[in-house]
This record gives sequence, C-alpha cells and structure tokens, in this order.
Amino acid sequence: MNSASDLIEIRRCRALLGGCPGPQGPAGPAGPGIAPLYASFLSNTTQNVTVTNAVAITYSERTIGSINVNGTYPNSSIVIPTTGVYRVLFSAQCDSSSGTHYLEIFPVVNGNTVPDSNTRIRLSAAVESCLTVEYFLSFNANDELQLFMVGDNTNARIVAITRGTGTPTIPNIPSIIVTIMQIA
Repeated sequence: MNSASDLIEIRRCRALLGGCPGPQGPAGPAGPGIAPLYASFLSNTTQNVTVTNAVAITYSERTIGSINVNGTYPNSSIVIPTTGVYRVLFSAQCDSSSGTHYLEIFPVVNGNTVPDSNTRIRLSAAVESCLTVEYFLSFNANDELQLFMVGDNTNARIVAITRGTGTPTIPNIPSIIVTIMQIA
C-alpha cells in the first residue's frame, strides 16, 4: 500500500468506528419535549341513537390519565389541556335491538363537526359488532372534544354488558372506550 491508500484506509476505519473520541463539549439547552398527556374514558351505560339529530355520547368515568371532562360524570365533553396533535381512538360495542339498522359515530370539536370523519356500521338484530376508529386531530388548548352518534332507527345503539363473574373475574363490556394521547 502507498501513503495515499493508507490515509484512505485510516479515514474509512475512523468513519466506521465513529472517529477518535475527544473531550465532551458543553450540553445544549433542554428541548421542549411533550408532557405525557393522555386519558382513557368509558361508559357503563347503554346509549340509544336518535334519528333526526345526532346525540353526544357520554362517559361514566375516566379510568387513567391527566385529561379531564368539562364538569362531572356522566359527561360527553373532553377538555384538551394543551395545543398539539392527539391520537384519539374509540371502541364502541354496537347492536340493534331489532331489525337491520345503521349507526354513525363522528367527532365534534367546540360544537363543529370534524370534516370527513364520520364512520358507519350496519347492524343486524341480535348481532353485536365492535366499531373501532382512530383519528389524529389537531387541538388548541381548552378545545372540547365530543363524539356524537346518529342512526336510521332508535333500535341502533351502543350497548354496555355487565359481566363480573368467573375466575378470573370476567370484566364488564363498556358501551364505549375512548383513549386520547398527545403525540406532537
């Protein structure tokens, strides 16, 4: 090998090994980071739809987290504490008490529907279906998030089922579970 190829080989080795360590420089300022903002809400109540006007879905409790509702339970309005982008996911236990009907669920922020966000499920009598939908939504601090539902007949509903027996104990089935978490 000649000196030029030796120099190339040394540079290649340094690049592969991360270079030669030197003294550590001063630490930079802390980045803004994201405080862990999250919550999970559920309802242990069966809730029926309306046909003409959408009705807000209510929650019985918050099971975990630092995001709250606007007031006491039952409540339909989740207050977003900090401006940012949030992941919102809901799981609704849907059924029709008789006949075949549809049920729609969609988000509303500060009284305004979120465009192009509606979800529909067609339900047959005595057949339960779990509707699970995820959104990524931008909020400003103190925005209020609600989920609304509407159907073609009042037989469509989200249904809560009480279990609580067995070993281990079989958990209840909430009519809806909503999780929300800030991601940016």
